[in-house]
Amino acid sequence: MEHASSEKISEALKLLEEAATQKKDELKSVISDKYTNLKNIIVETESSLVKTLSNARKHAVEAAVHAKDVGVEKAREIAIDADKTVHNNPWPYIAGAAAIGLLLGYILGRNRK
Repeated sequence: MEHASSEKISEALKLLEEAATQKKDELKSVISDKYTNLKNIIVETESSLVKTLSNARKHAVEAAVHAKDVGVEKAREIAIDADKTVHNNPWPYIAGAAAIGLLLGYILGRNRK
């Protein structure tokens, strides 16, 4: 009787070991699949982020170039307007330049003690 029960116990242990081995393999497979899925998601996200940053950089460069062009054009317009104004009525500008020259000469020529 002891022999039969030890055989049954031995058989049960073998079944448990087989089931554990099978579950271990299933678990490894599930973990491997999840890891592969996670890795794919990370790779896709990284490539998407690279594209987004590349597009943002491109738009920033375009905006900077446009702003520079607009600034240069505005400065050119202001210079042309100032030139026309000075040519039409030069005396106030001559008087202003003389006043600034006198003021600077006074400030820089003072005796410092």
